[in-house]
Amino acid sequence: MRRLWIIIFNLLLLSLPVWGWAGGEGLEVPEELGKKVDLSHLSGINHFFAAWYNDNLWVYATIVTGLMGTVGLAIALVTDVILKMVGMEVSKIEHHE
Repeated sequence: MRRLWIIIFNLLLLSLPVWGWAGGEGLEVPEELGKKVDLSHLSGINHFFAAWYNDNLWVYATIVTGLMGTVGLAIALVTDVILKMVGMEVSKIEHHE
């Protein structure tokens, strides 16, 4: 009997998104945002990234994604060095299935 209630609960839970579709036509499609950053008060690296954002969002997104990966790698390497200095053994984890 408990198994039946679990199955019913899971089916109801899985059908929740379908209930949302029954709400009606929905809102109108929004128009394109077209937001531009004011560059007059910016300088240095802020101006650099804001100009990329204004000129080409694809270039901006590509560079920011690469920069985030580079910063993440740098944080991981610094953490690795600090943990080794403290005396903790840092190595890859083996997964046995």
